Amino acid sequence: MTTVPLDEATVGDRREAVGGEAPDAGQPSDGLRGRRPERDEGHPIAWWRLVARWKAAGHRILPGVSYPISLWVVWRLAQLAVSVHLGGTPGHTAFFYDSEHYLRIMHLGYVRPRWIMPSHAFFPGLSALGWPIWKLTHSDLFTVHVVATVTGVAAFIAVWGVSKAWRDEQVARRAVLLFALFPSSLFLWAFYSEGLFIALGAGAVWADKRDRRWLAAALMVPIGATRSVGILIPAVIILARIIRQRRVDRWALTYAAAGSVGLVATLAMMKAQVGDPLAFMKVQKDWGRSLSMPWTTVLQGYHNLWPRRGTVMVPALVARNFDLWAVAIVVAAVAYAAWSRRDRFPMETWMLGLAMVVLPLCSSVLASFNRFVFADWIIYPVYASAIGRLPRYWRWAVMVSLAIALIATGYAMVGRFSVGRFVG
Repeated sequence: MTTVPLDEATVGDRREAVGGEAPDAGQPSDGLRGRRPERDEGHPIAWWRLVARWKAAGHRILPGVSYPISLWVVWRLAQLAVSVHLGGTPGHTAFFYDSEHYLRIMHLGYVRPRWIMPSHAFFPGLSALGWPIWKLTHSDLFTVHVVATVTGVAAFIAVWGVSKAWRDEQVARRAVLLFALFPSSLFLWAFYSEGLFIALGAGAVWADKRDRRWLAAALMVPIGATRSVGILIPAVIILARIIRQRRVDRWALTYAAAGSVGLVATLAMMKAQVGDPLAFMKVQKDWGRSLSMPWTTVLQGYHNLWPRRGTVMVPALVARNFDLWAVAIVVAAVAYAAWSRRDRFPMETWMLGLAMVVLPLCSSVLASFNRFVFADWIIYPVYASAIGRLPRYWRWAVMVSLAIALIATGYAMVGRFSVGRFVG
């Protein structure tokens, strides 16, 4: 009897015939990569390049969402260690500044507001997420850390996912690494709205990009209750969709309805409990904020390096400096996404980048701008992709330089926040 060798296609056909699974079309199955472990693109792999040899054998390193989750674990432990080392109290550091307002909303809503800097300047989405946990446990500590953990992990995954949808796995990993290194990422372990806002916004764009439109609509429902610019996320997605299709389809209408739910609920809550649906706008003067031209805000931030006595909203010095750097960081990212001919990002990239900072940049006060730029999550895939286009050694030099600068700044900001000094 003569034995006939079977090629890969024949093996796949026979697997299907007996009910098995054939390899996905266009994707070689694990272990059948068409090259031996000791060779990479036809060239021998040095014995000390263990990761390259592992991948050449058909394996993947941290496939799927395990990469952003693993990175979150490392980031969280590092931030905790720095916070404790610099004087923070484990657990309770997460309650500082804006966290107090979100806790008050969770306990009382907007009733019995404080006479100065009242809590109805903040939207209730984060508090609503924590309320069921608090009612079950009656523990602020447990509630705060569960919510911060869930929203933080979700934010890491969403940034990774939307970056991968716009570019590829390599850019996605670099993007989420920049996200973790950004000094203002410290607010992801406090009871702040950044994690929820990023998870919902980036998640909605990611879902829409992958044609999971019902999921995108579901994520848009609460985003208007996270912060005042939340409603702009679905608005930008709708506008980009209309421009591409040159018509208003049912999904544009669905997104509009879904995206307005959170904002309408917030306005109704303020109307019922404060008596004014726009109360959040009318108390901004307590923080020294008012509508202004963007250069007025930037000049105020510059003068804040040497603040006069009695100036409202004066962060620690490292945060004042970083607020100014954050202006350049976000402007460069938006400009690159809009005009780069090498990296052609979807039109919603620069539109979202602008929408998420336009109000803070026109608010007359630059304090906390580093936090608003951190939440402008489009900057991470943009910079990650731009860095990836550099020659290899330049790429490494840029990443190492950025890592050193961001870690040093983050170290200082975590230390000041942990001992109760305002940084954003």
